[in-house]
Amino acid sequence: MKHSPKVAFHCSSIFDIDPKFLKENARYLIVDLDNTLDPADVKHPSSRAKSLLNELTSLGLSVHVLSNNTEKRCSEYCEGLPVRYLASAFKYSAFFIRRYLKKEHIEVKDCLFVGDQIFTDRCYVKKLKGRLILTEPLSEKDNWVTKIPRFFDKRIRRRWLKKGLLGEECPGREKEVSECSSSVRNPVE
Repeated sequence: MKHSPKVAFHCSSIFDIDPKFLKENARYLIVDLDNTLDPADVKHPSSRAKSLLNELTSLGLSVHVLSNNTEKRCSEYCEGLPVRYLASAFKYSAFFIRRYLKKEHIEVKDCLFVGDQIFTDRCYVKKLKGRLILTEPLSEKDNWVTKIPRFFDKRIRRRWLKKGLLGEECPGREKEVSECSSSVRNPVE
């Protein structure tokens, strides 16, 4: 008996996903903060995160950052970024997330959710009946409240991967022209 996937898509990192794929599949991108955009101990967005968020918004995607972390953490991180955010989201229940989406006039069917944890991100997305892109955590460092769930998360991921339950792999970014040209041999040689 074949089981349906536990998540819609998976990939190693949000930075590896082809932005065109995101644009073709959603109007809104709801992204986890800690260990999805940047490691949990990074207070301000990295240049890589800024670049990605600017690229996604320039494509017409509306990006929203969602976090169980505090208002202070989220406001400091998101300041100056082209995003809106929800702090203290209490992802286990999805109540505040549903209320936030309603306030922002966002329908779940128009969203792709991106996160790195099964016990928070997958839980709320499943309750919303949305589509999740499950990424690997960017860092081994975690907040203390995440350490125990992360232990079980790793085991569950391995089992789901082995059984083919992690959904489709997201299409990756196209390589830069300079990267491609260096691997092509000169046919005249």
